[in-house]
Amino acid sequence: MGLPKGYTFCVARHEDAALLARFRAAMFSDMGAPLEDGWKACWTAYFGAAVMDRRYWSVLAEVEGVPVSCAGLMFFPMVPVPSDPGGLRAHVQGVYTVPEQRGRGLGEALTREVLAEAQRRGVKSANLNAAVMGRPMYKRMGFEEAKAPEMRLNLGAWTE
Repeated sequence: MGLPKGYTFCVARHEDAALLARFRAAMFSDMGAPLEDGWKACWTAYFGAAVMDRRYWSVLAEVEGVPVSCAGLMFFPMVPVPSDPGGLRAHVQGVYTVPEQRGRGLGEALTREVLAEAQRRGVKSANLNAAVMGRPMYKRMGFEEAKAPEMRLNLGAWTE
């Protein structure tokens, strides 16, 4: 599945860090998730550095030269297993489309592009945290519910 007619895609560059941060903030707002103070500087710095060193790879969809959608991919080391000896996992994140451009297949097309990049790098598995709005698309693409639920601990509030 490619982009609809009239749209182009490009790989995000270091110079797109502030845009990636803004799109991430908009995604959080759409989900009703609060933003921490300082999000803009924090995320802009992260995306700028991570795009440069290839820990993060993102594509943007544009219409008439204006970015309207994005999808990203983070790469994490993992303990290799015989069926996946590469020791690297991909995490899809930051899939966002501006409201007036939704329903055109941009999110799915860009998600497929980041997954293709993971395959090009030899990565054998990918995961994501799906917003309610995106779940039907991800299921259609073949994502399944995780068999072992993740647990988290806020180490900032944890005491021994």
